[in-house]
Amino acid sequence: DFNTYQDIGITELYMPYTRDDDQYQTVVNVNWMKGKHNVRAGTDIYFQALNHVQPELSGGDNFGARGGFRYGTGPTQISGGPSGNMYNAWGSFLLGLPDLLGRLHLSVAPYTTRMRSYSFYVRDQWQVTNRLTLAYGTRYEYFPIPTRSDRGLERYNPATNMMEIGGVGAVPRDLGIKFEKGLFAPRVGATFRVTPTMVLRGGFGITNDPYSLARPMRTNHPILLNLTVQAPNNLSWAGTTADGVPPIADPDLGNGIIPIPGNVTAFTLPDEFNRGYIKSWNAAVQKELRWGLVAEAAYVATRQIDQLGFLELNWSPIGGGQAGRQLNRQFGRTAQTRLVAPIGDTKYDALQARLDRRFANGFQIGVGYTLSKSTGIAGAPRSDGVPRIMIPEFYHLNTAISPFDRTHNLQITNLTELPFGPGKPWLNHGGIVAAIVGNWQINNIISITSGTPFDVTASGTSLNAPENAQRADQVKSDVDILHGTGRGNAWFDPFAFKPVTEPRFGTAPWGVLRGPGYANWDLGIFRQFNLPRKAHVQIRFE
Repeated sequence: DFNTYQDIGITELYMPYTRDDDQYQTVVNVNWMKGKHNVRAGTDIYFQALNHVQPELSGGDNFGARGGFRYGTGPTQISGGPSGNMYNAWGSFLLGLPDLLGRLHLSVAPYTTRMRSYSFYVRDQWQVTNRLTLAYGTRYEYFPIPTRSDRGLERYNPATNMMEIGGVGAVPRDLGIKFEKGLFAPRVGATFRVTPTMVLRGGFGITNDPYSLARPMRTNHPILLNLTVQAPNNLSWAGTTADGVPPIADPDLGNGIIPIPGNVTAFTLPDEFNRGYIKSWNAAVQKELRWGLVAEAAYVATRQIDQLGFLELNWSPIGGGQAGRQLNRQFGRTAQTRLVAPIGDTKYDALQARLDRRFANGFQIGVGYTLSKSTGIAGAPRSDGVPRIMIPEFYHLNTAISPFDRTHNLQITNLTELPFGPGKPWLNHGGIVAAIVGNWQINNIISITSGTPFDVTASGTSLNAPENAQRADQVKSDVDILHGTGRGNAWFDPFAFKPVTEPRFGTAPWGVLRGPGYANWDLGIFRQFNLPRKAHVQIRFE
């Protein structure tokens, strides 16, 4: 891994793999109707078993089962000099001085996880009047901690620098973790018919985050041993190419509390695990217009509270280097140490509008438009990522526009039968012209969307803070978008940013710029000819 050039070798680090996953789901629903009430209740019991032979690590630096080297810019940079570039990385490779090296070692094959979840719900749909309908209810969910097939999971204890193996020795099978048991999710909705052609709708609901711990905890030490040897600082090296990757020994579970090498990645859970939730609400108006058109406009919002993800416990302050890592100071631990826990909140607001006309008289159209904004946590757009900055006093810098955000999204679909030929308004009495132009149909699908945000980053050499990403300095308040494409043609003004050569974070926010928008038009023109014996031939131009 040259850090700037294309990697050499098999870059799919999770290969090869064999998976044998079984899922069982039991769903029971009961419905009772009486008068103006329609009451429904039910349960959903879910079981998932993972049986994997795969050298894959959930998060963290790793080089797969084959092992590997990363050649960064630091070993050939001058202290206090200019920012590193691709030639520094290539020079590190020629000298055989990687700044990171390592390998994954699978000690159990297959490794297993067993996950269960239980949910129950009750809901009443009440026809209050012939114009007003209410729906209200609640859902209860319970997510116990996953286990292995023969024992509990493992977690790192940051207070003792030891791994605790669930169900072995004095360690309880559930690792002594307290899980929430009061996960109720109330929901309510209403529909009101203002006039025969206008309807108002609205609703509010809470959804518990169903994020499964079986995935991030499935390859924890000592199931999968991830050896990573890092350079002591950003200008040094971790070892030499000639010396290769150190060997990894199989562990002994002992009494369930075992040591972990300081350069082996570990995952952990808090003593009290709080699962996040999502609040969502919407309000909509739907109106029937002339010519068979139906219009709808809605405000839609979500707030994800305590989104789950990974927090890095072994971070370093600015200028601290490897020696400044929190767990290195205490235990000499240099490897990544990830805590699965809430990492922050996200929000989404949107105006969603539609205009539809069902197929009638040879014409159909559907137009959908969304104006929206989504903000979240840089590096963790979903419940599976790692925030880019881990230093507590700078953690607020992670708030950013979501990388999947598209301000404008326009979608148009259309189906039109040309008005010529038998049964149509024009040229319906036969003839050569009618035979040529009759019974043709045109279909359209049009998509137009805004571009997505992207970051402008910089070398982290001067920052010297492992587990924290560096942003570039923005030196122009307004960045000119040049719309260039292809080699040597800039999309944006590159002189609006510059590298950071001081021990601090850059000033350019995450997601500071957007890439190009997207427009796509699919056009189809076709005609079908009926033949004897119920056969037909279709001619299509697409």
